Amino acid sequence: MHFMNPVPAAVRDCILEARFRQLGLRMVLVAGMTLSGWFHSTPVSGADPARDQITQISVMNALMLGDYRGTTTMETLLQAGNFGLGTFDHLDGELIVLDGQAWQAKSDGSIHRCEPDMLTPFAVVTSFEGEETFDCPPAGSLEQLEELLKARLPGRDAFVAVRVEGKFQSVFLRAVPRQSPPFRPLAEVVKEQSQWQKTDLTGTLIGMRCPGWVTGIGIPGFHWHFLSTDHQSGGHVFDCRIQSGTVSFDRCRTWTIRLDDSLESSSHDLGQDLSREIQQVERQRGTSPPQGTESQPPSSGN
Repeated sequence: MHFMNPVPAAVRDCILEARFRQLGLRMVLVAGMTLSGWFHSTPVSGADPARDQITQISVMNALMLGDYRGTTTMETLLQAGNFGLGTFDHLDGELIVLDGQAWQAKSDGSIHRCEPDMLTPFAVVTSFEGEETFDCPPAGSLEQLEELLKARLPGRDAFVAVRVEGKFQSVFLRAVPRQSPPFRPLAEVVKEQSQWQKTDLTGTLIGMRCPGWVTGIGIPGFHWHFLSTDHQSGGHVFDCRIQSGTVSFDRCRTWTIRLDDSLESSSHDLGQDLSREIQQVERQRGTSPPQGTESQPPSSGN
């Protein structure tokens, strides 16, 4: 492993630790266009990066500690992938990338098509093709769906992009409100998140599953966002009940992380263990409102 650009010591230490925990991957930081660098992970045997690459903006610990300043435009992000998820400058809602279009799910429940100059501080995208497709059996919860998927997806140490299109009995969603400096840690911000449930709708779950060893750099396990077919509902997914559908997935063999220059001067200790906080923020499951009820986000005024 070598570093061709300046990288914060804490981030470098996280990368070095991951280097010795990852399976079958070779990691190297290479020159990175307008940013300080790319943290680049590829299979030892090689693969087509255009086909099998996940591109990530920044590192998860930076977002957890309150680095919500957008660094990458939607235009640039969509050049790296047509499928994925993330957030926006000042944490202004949930980012959904589906079929090459970026959408913003705001805390008032409204959905907006993104402009090319909108910024993200953290996102994960890939060029999704769907190397395998199978029928999705009914699932009474997101946890149950994840268990069903584990039996069909590649091993737990593989990066996998998962697309689930189907008919949903219910989807329980959240979005966080736009933040203003001084920024608070994400674990505090989500206590004020908007939460709501939508029932009897069709749409798509946009999922990324990462290995457990990415903690602090990425988000381990499954991470899901949702967009309805009519583009009227969406957000981060807490829970869902799916009646029928199809699952398609891509195994991603290249992991590229784009680092912004601001990380080098960050006052945050990016090397600290925030695994418990990440679990609380990103891995809440089974918290749907009682069946038969429907809660709505605040009125958008639109």
